Amino acid sequence: MLESWLDYYRASVVHKCAGLTPAQLASRPCEPSPISLAGLVRHLTEMERAFAHRLADRDLGLLYCTDDDPDGDFESASERTALQDVAILREHWDRSAEIMAGYRLDDEFGRAERRTLRWTYLYLIKEYARHLGHADLLRERIDGVTGE
Repeated sequence: MLESWLDYYRASVVHKCAGLTPAQLASRPCEPSPISLAGLVRHLTEMERAFAHRLADRDLGLLYCTDDDPDGDFESASERTALQDVAILREHWDRSAEIMAGYRLDDEFGRAERRTLRWTYLYLIKEYARHLGHADLLRERIDGVTGE
């Protein structure tokens, strides 16, 4: 059930981006917020890396957020990379599913804070659900489309 809900929310993010141009994906229609659909996609990629991928590699770094650009997921999203960013998120889903399938729900991870695979699923579900609300607002501002 956890996997199914996470997959549903993941697919919903891509659905919110469907049919838009790279310029629309990178647009920031809710000034003064720097959030764009491309930025949300990049942020969710970071969440996949930080919580699912690190189950297999605790030292894995983030992809967009760096010491020089700590908000690189949102701030550095651009028209130039928007479509590639969506493709990268999809690739991360596949890797997350592969990693998560290798564990049981009650297996524990983490150094200082012990978390289970169940916690990881719930955390990712929370991240996607939370940001889908933002995606709804952004999409409506871009072209008036609403709904699931």
